[in-house]
Amino acid sequence: MRARSGSLCTPTGRWRSLTWSAAVGAVALLLGTAGWAQKPAADEPDAAALRLVKIIPINGTAGKPNTQMFSFDISWVDQVRGLYYLADRSNAALDVIDTMTDTLFGQIGANPNFSPGFAGDTGSTATSGPNGVTASGNCIFATDSPSRVVSFNSSVSFTAMVSSFSTGGTARADELAFDPHDRLLLVINNADTPPFGTLINVSPSCGLSLPKRIPLTAANGVDAQGGAEQPVWDPGTQRFYVSIPQIGSNVRNGGVIKINPNGGAIEAVYPINFVSPAGLTLNPNTGDLLVGSNTVFDTSGKACTNVVPAPQGVNTTAPPAPLTCTGGIAAPQAAICNPRPGRDCTGDALVAVPGIGGGDEIWFNSGDGNYYVTGSNNAVGPTFGVIAAVSGTKTNVLTQLVPTLPPVPANGTAGTATYVHGSGTAHSIAACSQTPNGPCSINKVYLALPANTDYSDSFGNTCTQGCVAVFSAQ
Repeated sequence: MRARSGSLCTPTGRWRSLTWSAAVGAVALLLGTAGWAQKPAADEPDAAALRLVKIIPINGTAGKPNTQMFSFDISWVDQVRGLYYLADRSNAALDVIDTMTDTLFGQIGANPNFSPGFAGDTGSTATSGPNGVTASGNCIFATDSPSRVVSFNSSVSFTAMVSSFSTGGTARADELAFDPHDRLLLVINNADTPPFGTLINVSPSCGLSLPKRIPLTAANGVDAQGGAEQPVWDPGTQRFYVSIPQIGSNVRNGGVIKINPNGGAIEAVYPINFVSPAGLTLNPNTGDLLVGSNTVFDTSGKACTNVVPAPQGVNTTAPPAPLTCTGGIAAPQAAICNPRPGRDCTGDALVAVPGIGGGDEIWFNSGDGNYYVTGSNNAVGPTFGVIAAVSGTKTNVLTQLVPTLPPVPANGTAGTATYVHGSGTAHSIAACSQTPNGPCSINKVYLALPANTDYSDSFGNTCTQGCVAVFSAQ
């Protein structure tokens, strides 16, 4: 399906929807073994399938070793240092994994000297933390609630905070991206009304200062009525890009915005419809942005109801309801958008990738040329997808869907004695690239999983308290 006139067309029904019970049944057959993987797509028989190679348990902190990890958010892999970071809200910490050994290296924030500590799981994503995480050189950055960004200098200490900086909002600071050329962070406050971004200067010692607010309003260039999601820095254009789930009053209308780091002007808005943009990642080889979807639409263009609840506390123990699409078969899709000069995400520079949707974080792995796309609200049930930038004679094609389990719903009401945890979804993914002298000898994909079942691998590791599952096709 080809996009026209700067916006994706209504889904065509090419993607066949399964019932919720059938999807869960298929998942159950594939979990719990080191061979956990699903066959490649039928039209890509030669594609190498991912398999589960290891589970890394997250067994609470030293102070609270029995805490189960149900609530977490964004993850990040530092390709130079070989460290994976996960924003773990249940443990109020950044979980750090050594990608050379695939073992838990430590937990940033789980230290009495870090004060005030991360907000943890409050029962609402709007007030929980940590949320976003990224790293560059010796600097590690994480977002928190209320409206806070913190930094650490790993060359000095993984536990001693360098800066605690407010972006001036009332709710959490969420996802973020770093511009190493200008030493600027772009931090998104998604839960404030209206949402906004903040440009923050970063010193060589990782200190934060001199913010510049970017209102995501109609008066400032984009009427973001459904929050704002993942930002990314493109060194090719020297610009930031940000996914905007909804522009204006119609949920089908979303897009990606282009931000100049010098002053924070919104230079362009690229419409991307019937996707509700969420995750965003860059293929530096082509300048393509893969735009992940937050919402699944049906073939008539109506938004389907969620497969699973958002990762926040709800006063219920009922199982998640099936996907409901009142206007036809669900047709999930991601989008490829190329904003380079002369292309501007129009015509052949905006294409749809059908078959995966309803997710959050996505990642491009330069080591194998694949995009990895979460789909916890996908039409066939919770999955993550593999999109090959190049597969034989084709480009940007979904080659594999890997199933994940639906979460255990939250119990009780947050802030009360009956509250147990916020529900969790498999919405956080990152990859370590195979390079000749890098930390990863093979390409590996890291998927955070909530403590909602007894996953296991061939080494005897389980996911009883929460874990990070490691996949590879090699």
